[in-house]
Amino acid sequence: MSIIVDNHIQNDLSVNGPVSFTSKDSHKLSEIHKKDVNISIWERSLDNKIINGAKQILNEDPELNLSEVVKFENVLGMLKERLGHSSSISYLLEDISNLVKMFCEFFNEEKAWVRIDAIDKPMCPRFHTDFVKCRMVTTYIGPGTQWLPHKLVNRSKLGHGNQGQPDDKSGLFQKNVTIEKLEIGHVALLKGESWLGNEGAGLVHRSPHTSNKYNRLYMTIDFFETYINIYRNFSKI
Repeated sequence: MSIIVDNHIQNDLSVNGPVSFTSKDSHKLSEIHKKDVNISIWERSLDNKIINGAKQILNEDPELNLSEVVKFENVLGMLKERLGHSSSISYLLEDISNLVKMFCEFFNEEKAWVRIDAIDKPMCPRFHTDFVKCRMVTTYIGPGTQWLPHKLVNRSKLGHGNQGQPDDKSGLFQKNVTIEKLEIGHVALLKGESWLGNEGAGLVHRSPHTSNKYNRLYMTIDFFETYINIYRNFSKI
């Protein structure tokens, strides 16, 4: 049995586990709340004014590492304080602010942990799952996040299960599997292992791999509790 959602065909959960959901409607990102979905994707095209703003940020600060916990109504002010008030980046800052608000509204949160990074190599080169409830991601410049459908993954080969072998040789996935990827501007909600009832079904994903060095401007939006948990774990080290 298969389910057709917008233009994306999904496999039945009872047979193949959680599935992906893709739409050109931003409101459909909320499909992530369904137990049989572990990634929901809003396929959108970025306005050139947003792209140009992202290029400017990347050129001015190629090592940008912004990390802030902020209430959604204060995001724009925080961004202007950290990144500047130039009109040439205003469309980008508005877009970021709108995405944080969207995340908070989807999950009934007052604030979120926002990170914006300039990257020239994979931050997370191995396929993995995150021990979070859910994370929003988008890429403004450069290649997007890569991920694998649940039904095509041998989860016993994640982490130490790979026995030191690279992902493409460990048996994590078959050689003929097509690795899925997000495109520039796409917004995705990635369900993690800590989502209630989703243990063992968090989305398997990694930073993009390319044969060449790349420049990337990437944003993640997390629950405030994720920030607290990470800080608490670091304080124990």
